[in-house]
Amino acid sequence: MAKDIYHKFITPLGTAKFPWLTKADTKFNPDGVYKTDLILSSDEAKGIASVLKDHFAKHYPKQKGKMPYAKEKDADGKETGDYVFKFKTKNKPALFDGAGKPIQNVNVFGGSKIIVSATAAPYSTGGNTGVTLYLNAVQVVELVSGDANGGQQSFGFVAQENAYQHTEEMEEAFNTEETTPAAETDDDDF
Repeated sequence: MAKDIYHKFITPLGTAKFPWLTKADTKFNPDGVYKTDLILSSDEAKGIASVLKDHFAKHYPKQKGKMPYAKEKDADGKETGDYVFKFKTKNKPALFDGAGKPIQNVNVFGGSKIIVSATAAPYSTGGNTGVTLYLNAVQVVELVSGDANGGQQSFGFVAQENAYQHTEEMEEAFNTEETTPAAETDDDDF
């Protein structure tokens, strides 16, 4: 295989779908995989798709391969006109804000507007050929975030005026209260 097997590139701004950027997804791989899908318009996708096809053909000129993108479909299975590109890596990708500053401890949710730095690599193994897109880094231009359970909106709640608001001081006070253990008795036979 030639030394130029890897092709680094930067995507246009797109929409993150199912991002696992701060914590690895271990559902199908116990070692974990960092990944994200990126939704791009048809016009934006054409340039990247062309580069990926050419890069694959350069290394496997007589073969057809699986490309790491597909037409996006809505919940009813109808094509939206956009394309979804799939990126993955075993290593935690670097995250940057819109100004290019490194960020940490930010949970990037689907719907965030991101730019992906990636490396394309063609493969041929076990009769399967195609291109893999390795995730190097992500620039978060517009952040959609929440808590691990998806935030209040995922349960149908909206913010209430003049309502109780939790603070870290309350949590610390609760966790430091001393409790008195109940008297130990052996009267019960449970």
